[in-house]
Amino acid sequence: MLNLHKIWIEQCEAARGIEDQFGTVDAMKYLVGEKFLNYLDAAEKDAEFRSELPAFVAEIKTIFEPWQIAEYLEKAGWTEPFDPSIYQEEDDTPDFIEMERKDNIRRVANELLLLERAKEWLLGEDGGE
Repeated sequence: MLNLHKIWIEQCEAARGIEDQFGTVDAMKYLVGEKFLNYLDAAEKDAEFRSELPAFVAEIKTIFEPWQIAEYLEKAGWTEPFDPSIYQEEDDTPDFIEMERKDNIRRVANELLLLERAKEWLLGEDGGE
């Protein structure tokens, strides 16, 4: 059995250190943009992760103000929009380029859904439950 609570507790402590040393934006990128979103994604498939979400969310809310979380989540996202100009027509077939475009759309859509879920948990009055 995993000690999931120890993992997110350590991540929250690390975020506090990052905030002290590098500022709120870097701490937010680390804890919310990386760790929480990965945790939330895992919780979609795993009940053990899901059971820890309320406590993890509560701890995040002790570190950051609601307006900081809201501001960060409005700007968050890590997949760049598809850019066909990066492909060389002589090296990449139109089928390959189309496959890459579709993969990019899937990644962006998944990220948007995950960010909306994060907003429900971190900004909703009921903590996403």
